[in-house]
Amino acid sequence: MGEGLAARRRRFPALNVALFAATVATTLVIPLVQGGVTGDRLLHEGVPFSAALIGILLCHEMGHYLLARAWNVDTTLPFFIPAPIGIGTFGAVIRIRSPMPTRRAVLDIGAAGPIAGLAVAVPLYLWGLAHSSVGPVEAPSPAPFGSPLAILLGELRGEHPMAAIWAMLRGEAPSTAAGSTLLHMGDSLVTWVMQGWVHGPLPAGQDVLLHPVATAAWFGLFVTTLNLMPIGQLDGGHVLYGLLGRRGAYFSSRLVSWGLFLCGLLISWNWLVWWLLTRVVGVRHPPALLEEPLTPGRRAVAILCLLLFAATFIPVPISV
Repeated sequence: MGEGLAARRRRFPALNVALFAATVATTLVIPLVQGGVTGDRLLHEGVPFSAALIGILLCHEMGHYLLARAWNVDTTLPFFIPAPIGIGTFGAVIRIRSPMPTRRAVLDIGAAGPIAGLAVAVPLYLWGLAHSSVGPVEAPSPAPFGSPLAILLGELRGEHPMAAIWAMLRGEAPSTAAGSTLLHMGDSLVTWVMQGWVHGPLPAGQDVLLHPVATAAWFGLFVTTLNLMPIGQLDGGHVLYGLLGRRGAYFSSRLVSWGLFLCGLLISWNWLVWWLLTRVVGVRHPPALLEEPLTPGRRAVAILCLLLFAATFIPVPISV
């Protein structure tokens, strides 16, 4: 096994490099093309956005990779996932090819990614906010279909929000009086505090027009939040398993999964999508070879990660 591991580490990671290059290209071009931006604005908007987003994802995955190497766990280099829609990527993953030796290793490897990603995303978001402008925004009437409950209540009041939903699915998104579609990215406690620190209270009808680096950092923070969900084999699930062990992590993961379901019903349909993914991926965590308890320092790290999940959770991530 040792010789096979050494041979794999010496092999040139052609697929990893190719996917990385493809993801750089898609994050550089796809968001701007979808927004109708071409020409020289590609250099001024596409490059900062792509560089910031790729940097956050790379630091996140390398946090996992380096701690896995420190524990002598066989793992791949990061695989970036290009996408022809959205922000140009579905993120990045590493593949662990050997069993986790201990619960301490599970915690170290799982927590290293989000902590490394946040260490880059937070200063980038602050820098992006400092270079963002504040301007008037003509917002449309609040959309009545943020959650299935809102849809039901709207129908009962005779507002027929399903008609608006079908219009959106046909590409007829609601627009402002000026004719432009508004894509609102929600705030977590962390982003709300940073925005208030940089720009202070905003007057009515004003909003922060994010610099491309701030937009990329927002998505980087959101990806970190999704990974920190304490469920199954997500990063937060690794943390939960390290903290509570196999039985405690399984019980807690089920509670969090159903919590996402309730968030999807009552707050935002976004969380129904992630709840469905948890049902597909599963909420169980595979056992480590040794089930020893955590040291006090590692227990503090685990609790910190769970608090970071709460502080970066966005009730309504994206709305139109």
